[in-house]
Amino acid sequence: MNTFEKKALAEFKLLGWTASREKQSGDAVLSMDEGDNELQAVLQIRQLLCDQTMYFGISSGLKSYTSIFGRIAGIKQTHMWLLQNCVKRRAAEISRKEIEMVSREAIEWWQAQDNFTEVKALSGPPPDNGQSQLKHLTALAYLGDFSTLMDYQEIFRRGKRLNFVPMIKPEMIDRAIDIALEKA
Repeated sequence: MNTFEKKALAEFKLLGWTASREKQSGDAVLSMDEGDNELQAVLQIRQLLCDQTMYFGISSGLKSYTSIFGRIAGIKQTHMWLLQNCVKRRAAEISRKEIEMVSREAIEWWQAQDNFTEVKALSGPPPDNGQSQLKHLTALAYLGDFSTLMDYQEIFRRGKRLNFVPMIKPEMIDRAIDIALEKA
């Protein structure tokens, strides 16, 4: 995290954001929540030759969905995005004014999102790649669709993979079924 990001973090905190640091990349991570809905942002500020550029990668999610994702994957998960966007600013110097504008734009975008509709969309036919397939299983568990999950389990038991990638293990489907049964 550079000095520009540290300065900006202090401003974001004054605007009600919670800040942390991403362990692997060291990026500044900001978040806020309202009930089950959560907003997360990754902040990057870079000094260019004549000005500064701020990248604010934002994502919307649900705490309950994130928890289910982690349980199925067998990992500790802090945020699993459902929808993503990016807010960018470029100025001679990123000031409080730009930070307030970015914060407001991010919050307005977040409040306009319908996370539940996105979860329902993820419960449709399984996608082609690993994380998307895990998000699909999570959506089915979140919605309590144990019937589809049990069909997947039976097909896996017969040695078929239904186009699921190798990272999707039978025990993940078992955990998804347990969660779906809890939700039903």
